[in-house]
Amino acid sequence: MKRLLAVLPLLLLSACGPSAAETETPRDAAAPTWSVACTPGTAPLDGVGDLELDCLGDGAATPVGAAGKPLVVVLWASWCVPCQAEAPEIEAFFQANGAQVDVLGVDTADTDDAGRWFADDFGMTFPSVADPDERVRVGIGVPALPGIALVRPDGTVAQLIVEPGVTTASLTEAAEAAFGLELA
Repeated sequence: MKRLLAVLPLLLLSACGPSAAETETPRDAAAPTWSVACTPGTAPLDGVGDLELDCLGDGAATPVGAAGKPLVVVLWASWCVPCQAEAPEIEAFFQANGAQVDVLGVDTADTDDAGRWFADDFGMTFPSVADPDERVRVGIGVPALPGIALVRPDGTVAQLIVEPGVTTASLTEAAEAAFGLELA
């Protein structure tokens, strides 16, 4: 028992120490350089209304919504492990179908710098807005990250995808069905 009492304070102190992330060396002394400008939405997103969020790429206030064609809203965060697995799949979808379908990332409950590093690391070329207060996620009814909303040009949500593991093929199939399109 004396031995346990002697070790217990050490265990408690080690549990309260900095996390591994806090002790890692910074990625770089400079801020991340990822910058993709956002296109303002003209049809407000159902459940969200006339919401403006800062574009993660250039900081400009951006109305969130569809801009004349179908929209895939991707809710992600740098700390979300399934989001990391899905990021290359979403980027491949955007590269193949960006002429027919807009893609808007929503960096959710994250810091701008962490979001920019994530976007840079995964070579994201589609725009993203910063949503530290999770207004989009809550507004459209996505229970947790990752989440995807397939949005019609009028701003109505055609389908939510709330299970992790989205692939380029599964997202293409869902978008074709939701929007009545033939995609690549």
